[in-house]
Amino acid sequence: MSITSHHPSYDASLADWKLMRDAYAGERTIKAAGRAYLPSTPGQELDGMEAPESVGSKNYQAYKLRARFPDYVTTAIESLLGIMHRKPPTIELPEKMKPMLERGTVEGESLWMLLRRINEHQFLTGRCGVLADVPDGADVNTLPYLSLYRAEDIINWDNGERSDPVLQNLNLVVLNESESRRTDLFDWEMVTKYRVLVLGDLGDNEGVDAGAKYWFGTFESDAAYEEGAMVQASIGGSSLDKIPFVIINTKDITPEPDAPPLLGLGNICISIYRSEADYRQNLFMQGQDTLAIIGTIAEDPDNPDNKPRVGAGAMLNVQDGGDVKFVGVNATGLSEQRAALQDDKEEAGTMGGRLVEARKSDAESGEALHMRMSARTASITQIARTGAEGLQTVLRMIAEWIGEDPQAVTVEPNLEFADRTIDGDTLVKWMTSRTLGAPLSLESIHRKLQENDMTELTYEEEMAKKKQEDEDAGLGDGGLGTGVQNVDDDLDNNAKS
Repeated sequence: MSITSHHPSYDASLADWKLMRDAYAGERTIKAAGRAYLPSTPGQELDGMEAPESVGSKNYQAYKLRARFPDYVTTAIESLLGIMHRKPPTIELPEKMKPMLERGTVEGESLWMLLRRINEHQFLTGRCGVLADVPDGADVNTLPYLSLYRAEDIINWDNGERSDPVLQNLNLVVLNESESRRTDLFDWEMVTKYRVLVLGDLGDNEGVDAGAKYWFGTFESDAAYEEGAMVQASIGGSSLDKIPFVIINTKDITPEPDAPPLLGLGNICISIYRSEADYRQNLFMQGQDTLAIIGTIAEDPDNPDNKPRVGAGAMLNVQDGGDVKFVGVNATGLSEQRAALQDDKEEAGTMGGRLVEARKSDAESGEALHMRMSARTASITQIARTGAEGLQTVLRMIAEWIGEDPQAVTVEPNLEFADRTIDGDTLVKWMTSRTLGAPLSLESIHRKLQENDMTELTYEEEMAKKKQEDEDAGLGDGGLGTGVQNVDDDLDNNAKS
């Protein structure tokens, strides 16, 4: 019985997760992986690639050094996070849980920052997990804290079988918590640790409302599972009938992994990296022509060793019938390589940097921009909603654990991904439509202005302030003032009716 065993879906997804995480980390990490991402050439293999001091190994290092890895994955994820979190989410908690808003994680982060990290993992690997945990000896006043786990750290899980005559329930999770531990004042060592979360008996698959309790235990190295090492988590004697762990994917919060949403972009970046290496290798070889001497070099009194010399002022005197020339790499394929690279970069730009085009054209109204953005950000909306749902689910587990109302917990993500600032043209069109009989009240227009952060006043406060300003400006009688007064009177009559 080994706690280091992996779920089959974990093994099937691990290579994709590693590729995306390495691509996000950037060029240094990609190059450190060596031939995993950039295979050596046949010539380098023939020159003894495996020996570090061989010609083949040195040529490979130069080949890798010249290549460039594009940072499209990093740029795309940072841009998408910026768009998603241009406004903070709305998180409502019961009074007892409100301290978690500012300090909700084991690292002391706010719940807003935790949600941003959840979204980062969703974009990167398409998966993460959040655990609600409590320190030993927690009393009734202790609030749990949240811990975020990467996709690679959730190594095993079980939520029952579909053939079971019960509602499926998460009843086993194994987490890799390996980390560096300080051994003395300054030195560190890597410690391999695993956390096992179990609902009820490890051998059973307890369904929803089965009455089983949540147990956990931590094990170092490759230690075998010991039931006696498991502890029932409780707060002031109150335990949970579910594992307080939520797996968050891009589309749902079920245990089965989703594919990373930007996996296609990551694959294109690897393709660009390899093509870059070949292209720059060929460019390098263009300037490394080989001197070819046909025949024998005549003896030169000034050069007793009879070594060939090249460059300005040098002369090679060959015997009759001989020839001297430089032989280089044919440059015929360089243009095709450059064109292929450009095509890949344009496709990567479309998938990454231009996934969401937030620029507003001169002729485009704020509402038109919003409609276009909504159509192009459906996948971002889905990820935002799923991340918020996952965080809300684990917070509701905490509320239940400490005796609060779970329904009092709500997490609403920001779904306004574009700046919808209302321009003058849009406002004029609204007012014109209203004048022409459109069922659009001034109060509705004011609400639109509030939604777009153009005013913080209520409708009544806004109209009272406007009326006072008109009176102070002497606009109450005749001309424009009469028109303004008539609008105000019409507004008052509408409000009374």
